Amino acid sequence: MTKSVPESNARRGRPRSDHIRQLILNTALDLAFEVGFRSLTVETIAAKTGVGKTTIYRRWPNKGAVVMDAFLSIVGPKTIFPSTDRAINSIQLQMKAQVKAFRSKYGKMIRSLVGDGQFDPDVLDAFRQRWILPRRQLARTTIELAMKQGDLRSDLDVDTVIDTLYAPIYYRLMFETGPISDAYANGLYQSVIKGYGTSKHPKSKR
Repeated sequence: MTKSVPESNARRGRPRSDHIRQLILNTALDLAFEVGFRSLTVETIAAKTGVGKTTIYRRWPNKGAVVMDAFLSIVGPKTIFPSTDRAINSIQLQMKAQVKAFRSKYGKMIRSLVGDGQFDPDVLDAFRQRWILPRRQLARTTIELAMKQGDLRSDLDVDTVIDTLYAPIYYRLMFETGPISDAYANGLYQSVIKGYGTSKHPKSKR
C-alpha cells in the first residue's frame, strides 16, 4: 500500500514538492498501462499516491495533462534531436530514436491518447500542447539550420518538410498499416533528402 503523503509537507520546500510531483507522474503512467487511459481518473491517482486531489489539480488541469507530463519525462529525453556537426544528421538520428520509442509500449500510449482525445477535448489539447507542438518547434529549428548549412534547399516550406518526415510514422502507428522499423524511417529520410536536399549535403548514415 502506498504511504500517504501529508499535503502540509508538500508546501515546506521544493525537494519535497519535486518528490510528490514525480510520485504522481510515475503512478499516473503505471495506472494508465494497468487500467487503460479511459478508465484512469484523477481520483484513482490521488488514492494510489495518498496525495489529495487538490494537490494534483494545482499542478495539472486534467488527467490528460498528468499522463502527458509523465510520458514526456520518460520518452521525451530519448527522442530529442542530438547534437551533431550537421543538422541533417541530427534529423536522421532523431527519427531513428522516435520510431524505436513508438515500437515500445509508449507507442500504444500515444494511440490511446489520440483515440480518447476524439471524445475528450482536454486530452487532445494536452497531447497537442505538450507533445506535438514543442516537438514540431524542435524539428522546425533543426530543419531551418539544415537549410542554412546548405544541406536542404533554402526555398522549402518547413511545415511541409516536417509533415513529410513524420506524418507517415504517425499514420503507421495509429492504423498499424506496417512495421515502424528503422528501415522505414530511413526510407522516409532518404526520400526527403532526394526531394528537398541539395548537392552539398553529406552522405547520410544508414
